[in-house]
Amino acid sequence: MSKENQQPQASEEVDLGQLFKLIGNAFDRFFKFIASIFIGLYKVVLLFLIHIYKRFVWYAGAILIGTIAGFIIDMNSDKMYGANMFIETNFNSARQVYENVKQFHQLAEVDKDTVELAKRFNISPTEAAKLKGFYIEPDLDENKIAEMYSEFYLRLDSLSRATMTFDIYKASLNSFNFKVHRIGVASTDKTIYKKIEKYFTEELANNSYLEDLLEVNTQNLERRDKTLLEQVRKTDSLVDAYLTIRINESNKEPIPGSGTNLYMGDAESGNLVVDESKIIEKRLNLENQRLQVNLEKVEQQSVVNVLAGFPKTGYDISKWHEKMKFTLPIALFSLTFLLFLFFGIGNYLEKESKQQKL
Repeated sequence: MSKENQQPQASEEVDLGQLFKLIGNAFDRFFKFIASIFIGLYKVVLLFLIHIYKRFVWYAGAILIGTIAGFIIDMNSDKMYGANMFIETNFNSARQVYENVKQFHQLAEVDKDTVELAKRFNISPTEAAKLKGFYIEPDLDENKIAEMYSEFYLRLDSLSRATMTFDIYKASLNSFNFKVHRIGVASTDKTIYKKIEKYFTEELANNSYLEDLLEVNTQNLERRDKTLLEQVRKTDSLVDAYLTIRINESNKEPIPGSGTNLYMGDAESGNLVVDESKIIEKRLNLENQRLQVNLEKVEQQSVVNVLAGFPKTGYDISKWHEKMKFTLPIALFSLTFLLFLFFGIGNYLEKESKQQKL
């Protein structure tokens, strides 16, 4: 009985031993494979360094020649400058602004129509030739997008609110949904930006419909301001009249059952005196409305408001890979390496062909 119990246990131990051995062999092969990769990389890097060391003079000469030639080319080439203008669009004029900027970019970069650009910006064709590109994009602000989403969400019904998330709303926005935009101009003349700023701004929203909207809006604001001013004057007159009556009443000797009844608004008929603070509060409200109107006059005095104009001079916007003093040495180094590689492969193929003939 005891021998029968011992035999299955021994068999299980043998099976487990074989299983652990297989797992160990698998790990051993895996680590050897990883080690072979690093050893292979090490050999490649070592061969590359040996190759560079044996031909150091050639590679050093290629880098030196490329650097000197790159500096000379950069000194004799025009630098690319850039500057930004930040604008605020009114009366849904963003579409017109984007179309005009695209047209300016077409004239400057593609058509190179210096005559038309010079005419638009009131500059000489020589100066217009230095304009290389116009770019525009919305000035995105996550906080502003969150505020827009909050206002939009409150206007939705209960069914739409269940499906409209912030990510969906943000993905549905386009450049025309924002009021503030950044306009960039590229030029080889760093002093041209202030020369074109005035006429460039005027050309951004050159549209008769928008100009009519601006004119009507200005007239409406003027009428509203005059109406509010007239109401303020009437309120002042009412306050003066009320104070005069109150002073006269205070100078009289009080007679029971007599007096002057002055009623305003919701004042009760039993009151002989009305609290003038309500009139003053109404006047302050009218003045606040006038302040808002004056603010709207400034904010809506043009179709496009310039929040930040071009600086006096532009700044260098060229990338390092666009400068020859960096790219030319790399190019000559790579070319030298390819030539040596080509000759090395040629010598190897020649030796192999000789051995096959033997």
